[in-house]
Amino acid sequence: MNAALNGVIQARLDAMRERLAQPTLSAADVHALRVDCKQLRGWWQLRRESLGKSTVSEHQARPRAVAKALAGPREAHMLRKTHGRAYAWVDERSQRLLDALRPGLTSASLSEPEGELDHAPLETLLSEERAAWQAAPLTVEELNIGLEFSRHRISKLAAQVASKREIETSHRLRKWVKYRMFQLALAHEALGEAAARELESPSHGRRREPELLDKAAARLGNQHDLAELALWVGERVMLPAAEKHLVADIMTLADQRLAQALKPLKKLGYV
Repeated sequence: MNAALNGVIQARLDAMRERLAQPTLSAADVHALRVDCKQLRGWWQLRRESLGKSTVSEHQARPRAVAKALAGPREAHMLRKTHGRAYAWVDERSQRLLDALRPGLTSASLSEPEGELDHAPLETLLSEERAAWQAAPLTVEELNIGLEFSRHRISKLAAQVASKREIETSHRLRKWVKYRMFQLALAHEALGEAAARELESPSHGRRREPELLDKAAARLGNQHDLAELALWVGERVMLPAAEKHLVADIMTLADQRLAQALKPLKKLGYV
């Protein structure tokens, strides 16, 4: 079983190296590599108990650095996308205000050039990542303990979010929801669905857990993007009354997305 786990991890690193070796990366290639980096970070979190928080953070730094190098002008693009999503749901006054702010979003995007990607440092980081996993292969025991850790962490964060509605805590919740999605996917791919379900005490709706976690993560992502849009609006030059109205409208949408995100987590017994 240990060999199967590490076989999946090494295969993922091989695929990343092959994708990165291409002379030009498409938008789909960049997105896939960034998701792979998040998966690696989630898999390192399986070793939180065995290696300790500080060591896991050191290992996570490699895939985080690769993802950061591939980010490009992502922030401006996400603001534009969220602007369009919010526009469909806010009231007419807020729509007029968003219309007035639209040119600023376009100029923000244009002011962040793509730049030319230097592949060599990223290939070095991937080689170091491969060496780290080969030097200390993941064990089924670590997988089991790590899954229990992520389950308890999500429960704790979900309870905090449900009671306090803090943006930063909901962002941490989304991160751990995605970590657990990637951890479960690793277990299912390496061990098979039946064996993977025997790793830890089943939670409510365990068979649907990947699907429900995905819904929660998407809705938490929407909430975070709306909060970022509200922050961006607060930094623009506009009349105080107009700013207050628009920010409140956007944050109402963000809170609605948060409430929707908690529903699938409740079905899983996390809240």
